[in-house]
Amino acid sequence: MVKPVTSTRLVMLFSLCLVVFYNLATWRALVDLAQLQGVKAIAFYVSFALLLWAAITLLLTPFSFRATLKPVLSLVALCSAAAAYFMNTYGISIDTTMMENVIETNPGEAQALLSGKLFLYLGLLGVLPIALIWWLPVSYRRVLPGLVNKVLVCVGCLLVIAAAVGPFYSTYAPIFRDEDKLTHFINPTNYLYAIGKLTKQTVAIKETLNIQTVGADAALSPQAQQRPKKSLMIFVVGETARADHFSLNGYGRETNPELKKQDILNFTHVASCGTSTAVSVPCMFSKFPRTDYSDKKGKTYEGLLDMLQRASLKVLWLDNNSDCKGTCLRVPHRDIPKNQPSPFCDGQNCLDESLLVGLQDYIDSLQDNAIIVLHSDGSHGPEYYDRYPKSLERFTPVCHTNQLGSCTSDELKNVYDNTILYTDHFLAQTIELLKRNQDKVDASMIYVSDHGESLGENGIYLHAAPYAIAPTAQTHVPMVMWFGHSTLEDAGVDRTCLAARQDQPDLSHDYMFHSVLGLLGVTSTEYQPALDLFHSCKRNKG
Repeated sequence: MVKPVTSTRLVMLFSLCLVVFYNLATWRALVDLAQLQGVKAIAFYVSFALLLWAAITLLLTPFSFRATLKPVLSLVALCSAAAAYFMNTYGISIDTTMMENVIETNPGEAQALLSGKLFLYLGLLGVLPIALIWWLPVSYRRVLPGLVNKVLVCVGCLLVIAAAVGPFYSTYAPIFRDEDKLTHFINPTNYLYAIGKLTKQTVAIKETLNIQTVGADAALSPQAQQRPKKSLMIFVVGETARADHFSLNGYGRETNPELKKQDILNFTHVASCGTSTAVSVPCMFSKFPRTDYSDKKGKTYEGLLDMLQRASLKVLWLDNNSDCKGTCLRVPHRDIPKNQPSPFCDGQNCLDESLLVGLQDYIDSLQDNAIIVLHSDGSHGPEYYDRYPKSLERFTPVCHTNQLGSCTSDELKNVYDNTILYTDHFLAQTIELLKRNQDKVDASMIYVSDHGESLGENGIYLHAAPYAIAPTAQTHVPMVMWFGHSTLEDAGVDRTCLAARQDQPDLSHDYMFHSVLGLLGVTSTEYQPALDLFHSCKRNKG
């Protein structure tokens, strides 16, 4: 017969397990930040262990009642096991943006993340502790003595925290001053805090049900109305492409063999608005610059596509990614059906060329100025090998698993570069489609990736790192433009002048909103000429 443990002791033991077994990423981050040596290092790490143990105990003690203790500990064990897996495997941290990505992940993306290693984590750090928690007999105090005990435990935890931090305050202060450096790794407080913050944001957004109008005065300028041909822009939203893997930007491998044969303009220094699709996509179509953008603003204000539609342009959003993150909700939009009869779809996934299937028929039906947004799957990880056809697997051997840490650096680079090679092919095919229509419309293509990707540098994989500390690989994105033979001329833009801006160092997603308005000739009080790439190159800047 196993002797019962008190509810307080069970919480303390469970908290100790969290500190020791679930926080490997936290300890790694702490070692990098503290950079201490000798006896002082040992003493500091002991103090941090006490701090972490006391803080988690303080967090869980209010739930140590008979009705809540075991369910709450079980849920924390399972969620913490999953969090530990993703932090240890991909080198990510967990913040509000990451939790938003988790919530918005579709079944296909979720399936791509499944692996034997994940189930091993869930088994050893999730199911096994849960089984022990429910097997272990627990003794509970009566209500009043139990409440007193919990208060005393909480007070004791606060005293332990103070005693742990006090002697090392000068070391802790700079570490915790920037929360991105450590607290987003602490398991389970990282995801619990993120869920709480996200819930608060969601409630605040729901309180503002009315979408704020942006550009109520949007209209085609008289000059645009007098152009000899209608305008047709294809705006390609790239996925997870990093600029330094484009040979157009000086990368040693030839990853852009088809685009380099096209008469394109390649902008070499473009920064993303965020490090995840959930942030960057709505942000680049928003009137708000990155420094002023927020999730709430993205969800409660109209965007670029609403303005273009109000100015009588035909708008269509085609999606081969998770979804448009709210950007296309008020304009015609559709997902590419994965089971469509197409050589580019296999019933589960579609290659990006599926976005072009049937597009000529749509173009033939257009009678007005139009913009078509193609939201591509691009280089979406971790299953990079599913993003391109075998015929374009030029760089080998490749990483053929979602366990990126088990692949060599060369295998990971090879498979990722194959996705860039296919993006190059897809964009060239898009340009060829527009070329076939440039005699009847002023055709243009703008391609820009939503964010970049980490490929194991410094132990970091994938993306969605907090922007303040994100590596350049996640924020430096490629941007390519192509124009039909009369497009810039009819828009009054000097191509030579525009070409001279290709290496401008301070370009970013902030330019997208205003540049599209400027090229298509849409006027509005929301329009800012300083953020329009084309404005300074217009012959008539009125």
